[in-house]
This record gives sequence, structure tokens and C-alpha cells, in this order.
Amino acid sequence: MHHFSSTGNPWIDDAIEGIQSTNVYVDHDVSGWQSLQEELSGSVPSDMVVVVLPVQAGQDAPYSTYVIEKLTDAASQPTVIVAVGDDLMAESSVVDDAVSIANQNEGADLTSSLLETVQEISAEVPAGGNPGSGSGGADLLMPVIIGGVVLVAAVGTAVGLVARRRRTSAPSLESADPVPPGIRLRVDRLRELAPFYAAVAGNAIAAETATNIEALASHVEQLFIRLDAKAGEDQSVIAEAEYSDKLARLVAALDRDYLLDLLTRPDLWDAPDERIGEVREALSAVTTQIVDNIKQVNARKGLLFQVSLDSLIGRSELRDWERQFKKSSGEQ
Repeated sequence: MHHFSSTGNPWIDDAIEGIQSTNVYVDHDVSGWQSLQEELSGSVPSDMVVVVLPVQAGQDAPYSTYVIEKLTDAASQPTVIVAVGDDLMAESSVVDDAVSIANQNEGADLTSSLLETVQEISAEVPAGGNPGSGSGGADLLMPVIIGGVVLVAAVGTAVGLVARRRRTSAPSLESADPVPPGIRLRVDRLRELAPFYAAVAGNAIAAETATNIEALASHVEQLFIRLDAKAGEDQSVIAEAEYSDKLARLVAALDRDYLLDLLTRPDLWDAPDERIGEVREALSAVTTQIVDNIKQVNARKGLLFQVSLDSLIGRSELRDWERQFKKSSGEQ
């Protein structure tokens, strides 16, 4: 058995350990895991691995294909299918269309999606030829047969090495961050700010803001990950243009010099309650719109944008901080 270093993600680590002894692994945190495990176990061929994880398993992943990369590296089978929440992924060294098959089946009932993906990928696996065996003239033919077996074994080993290289090297092409660089800067800054709000003791609004900032950052990533997998490049470009300014404006409003200072030193501001309300409303509105956009991507619909953040635009100090953020990011 191979030994693999810990990923630091308990769901992935448990799955890696699990697939060393079974080709169907359903995490116990998945709703209805027992029935799903039983149903899949009778339907997944031995040359394929299916792993089902709860949505939490992918929330802290550094990029969209991280989970399946780790599981593919750990699996001995050439095809790996992974469901993380309702995200369906596949990687195969023998079926080139595995990724698109998984993407096309995503969105239906989880069990049905997995079974359809298993069946469709299985149908695409090329038939392997088995060397035949002759009869009679055993002594004369034995060297030829042995030579043929050795040759087939050598070819098989070479193919296996090539396949394994494909499995381990292919993710490097897919591991590019689907989140555009400018958006990634904003997401990273949001994540840097969240702990400052969480550290404010006895302030319910600060605690709520910390949670909402983390949720927004995660939703932004999910939007662009799904756009990258399911939509055309034009939709991703449109989303980037829409959220580049809005997220920069939110970063300025959520920065320590504005909302955090308003919450900890309201006595030093004019109309602090009004200002706090504006930022909270803006954070909620952008998050809601992004979730709506994710649903539109899942339904293969065009993106709709309705949030304007007019209240924040009117604050001159926020416009200055927004420009400063863009300048420090090299965007101006």
C-alpha cells in the first residue's frame, strides 16, 4: 500500500485512505451515505473510483481541481469520479471526454448524476486486446510465446507509465486559477479582513460581518470556477467586469479604516449607524447577486446584474480608498 502525506483536509485524507481498499467511498458526512454507498458499489467497475464528499471538503481548497488531483494521484485506477457537494468532477487517463461527461451530468439528483457519469465513461473506455494462446507444438512455440508475453508485458508497463504520467501531469494544465487575477486580489483581501472582525469581542455586527465576508469570498470563487467549467469565456469576462469595481468598493468599505473603525469607535464618526447600515446592505446585496449568478450558471442561463451600490458610491472617502486599492494592486 502506498503512503501519502496528509493534505490537511480531513475529508480528503479519509477518502485517500478509503480508496486504498475500495473503489467506492462515500463520506459519512454526506446525507444518506449508506444507501448511496450500497447503490454505487454494485454499479462501479473495478477500473474506476467514485468518491463522494460533503461540500465542506472543497471550501478551503486552494483551487477548483485540488480535490480530484489529490484523489487521482492516490488512486491506482485510471478513472476517478468525485462529487463534492453538488459539484461533479472526473479525471481519466483512458477517456478524454471524462471531464465534459461529468460536467454535463452535473445538476441532477446526485445518485443519478453519478450513475450516469459512471455508465457514460465506462462506455467510452476502449476495449483492450488480450493475447490469445495456441495449442500443440509446445516445445517449439514456447520461446515465441514467452517472448511474446515479455514483449506484451513491456508494452503494458510502458503504457502504464505513460498513463500514470498523464494522470499526474494533466492536472497541472487544469490547476490554473479560474478566478481572474484582479478578482483574486479582492478575494484575498476580503479573507485578510475577516479575522479582524471576528476578533472584536462582544460585537454581534462584527461577528456577523466576519461570517458574511468569508461567505462572499467563497461565493465569488464558486462563481468563477463554475463559469470556467460550464460557460463561455464571454460570460466570465462579463462577470469580471461587473465585480471588479464592486468588490474593490466593498473592500474599501470593509477595510479597517472604515467599517471596522465605525464598529469599534462610532463616537469618532458622523452618522455612524447610517454608514454601518450602508456597508452591511451592500455586502448582503452583492452576496445575494453572486449566489443568483451561480444559480444562473448552473441552469445554463445568462448572467443578470441588478446591484448598483449607490450608497457607497456617494461616500467620497470610499472612492479615495477604492482608488488607492486599485493603485496598490497595479491596476492604475
